[in-house]
Amino acid sequence: MKKVLCIILLTAAFFGCKKTSVDISPLASLNLVNASVNVSAVKVNFTGNGLPNYYNLITATTAYGANSLFPVNANTTVPVTIINSTDSTKALVSSNLNLANGGIYSLYLAGQSTAVDTIMVKETIPSFQDSSCAVRFINLSYNSNPISITLSTTPTVPEFSGLAYKSAAAFKTYTATAATNTYTFQVRDATTLALLGSYTLTVPRFFACTLAWIGQAGVTGTNAPKVIRINNY
Repeated sequence: MKKVLCIILLTAAFFGCKKTSVDISPLASLNLVNASVNVSAVKVNFTGNGLPNYYNLITATTAYGANSLFPVNANTTVPVTIINSTDSTKALVSSNLNLANGGIYSLYLAGQSTAVDTIMVKETIPSFQDSSCAVRFINLSYNSNPISITLSTTPTVPEFSGLAYKSAAAFKTYTATAATNTYTFQVRDATTLALLGSYTLTVPRFFACTLAWIGQAGVTGTNAPKVIRINNY
């Protein structure tokens, strides 16, 4: 009787401790940046459902001059449709993504509401061994001349040169310590060196960020040219 009871208990313990396998879908990271002039906010649809009223179910929006991070299924084809949040009847962007497992991507929306441009970048984020950070610039101002970037402390020395529309510089490493925790970058016309704007960056110690020149050259107000910061954490 004791043997039978032991067998029953051992059998129950075996099946009680049996592990359940869990399938984990491979994922990639997509950082969406809205720098498209006259597009106040966008909604993103990864389902392929094109019905206009479907977008009423999407509450997340990405405002102009802002960015949003999305997890996206990797190693498979994923439909992506992006609309102006005020008009779901026509897509600003309609495409398919096929992203690598664990990949880090940035999708920039540039141009203007009537002709949106896209720039997709598969990121290679630098690593850091000491008190430093990494910075790069990208030109998303659709009607701008090429730009160059200097520091306010060295206005004649280019940090990044000749960035035409939709061009991005490589990441550059900067000291990031308690004593050196801000840099003021100046955006200049690459030919005339005229000062177009500036941005004071509080350093992202041990991290990387992208500074984007966005807007429409020659206007004021909401769409005036300016620099925005995009964290590449």
